[in-house]
Amino acid sequence: MSVVIRNFQKSDQDQVRKIILDGLAERFGPEFDPSYNKDLDDIYGYYVDRHHATVAVLEDQRQQLHDNEQPAIVGCGILLPLPAEDVYGTWCAEPESIKVDANSAGLSKMCRMMRLSVSADRRGQGLAKKMIRHLIEKARERQFDLILVETEVPWTSAVQIYKSEGFSVAEADRENIHYTYRL
Repeated sequence: MSVVIRNFQKSDQDQVRKIILDGLAERFGPEFDPSYNKDLDDIYGYYVDRHHATVAVLEDQRQQLHDNEQPAIVGCGILLPLPAEDVYGTWCAEPESIKVDANSAGLSKMCRMMRLSVSADRRGQGLAKKMIRHLIEKARERQFDLILVETEVPWTSAVQIYKSEGFSVAEADRENIHYTYRL
């Protein structure tokens, strides 16, 4: 497989934004409104510069874009240090139960894994698992204690992958599932 994981670069902006928005449109259908995702208008500025997040991309070194010689981005993921100011309202709040549980367990350094997305034509190849494992390793390197992830119940592929990678359900209702991963 010629897919490698590397840090997001400003030149990746359009490809990564498209991958995430395409995935969300697929999940939410016709009612999806991309304008609610202002954080994606300047991924580097918002996540890397403002929040010191780790933003990683899956790059297919064999698949070339039609317009230039850059390899194609086929997936992405973000590791966001917490607490973080959500200027655009694109993240869900951490449930109070998770904060209390983490505090009582002495876990003070938390992060959120988010915006995990793989191009539709590349799913089923283990790329999401590869990205999750990469972000877990980055969280260890940055000495986080706990990774938080939120997904929606109908997103069965996301639910299955987080379970298979060792995430534990911290809180769930009919719509959302909050997972944790202790490092």
